[in-house]
Amino acid sequence: MFCSNCGAPNPDGVSFCAKCGTALGQEVSAPVQASQGGSMAPAPTMAGAKNRFVAAILNLFWGIGYLYLGYKKIFGLQTILFVIVVFIIDIVLSIFGLGIVSLILVLVLAYDGYVKAKGKKGFISAEPAMVYQP
Repeated sequence: MFCSNCGAPNPDGVSFCAKCGTALGQEVSAPVQASQGGSMAPAPTMAGAKNRFVAAILNLFWGIGYLYLGYKKIFGLQTILFVIVVFIIDIVLSIFGLGIVSLILVLVLAYDGYVKAKGKKGFISAEPAMVYQP
């Protein structure tokens, strides 16, 4: 479960965010900005800021799409370290697995980048680096 105030990941079942103390399960209302025409427009969100196809294509290259999406940590590793580890694993899998396992790895990463760019959780544990604060 992610905190609606700061975006920090929290275990399911907890009542308050471990990072900022906000009660979990409550929506934080974002202020609405008025445009010049006088109509009300919703504030932009982080999820819609990145192209999901670009994220998926970049993730085909050892998870570089996570850098594009602005994630700080993947599986508890700094994102750049994660990319280096995936690169090494991919090379080893390519040599010993005849490329099939390596292909599956990059396809899983590409799909996860696509899902995360749509604003959904995905299936690879990741911590966002920036959270939009209006």
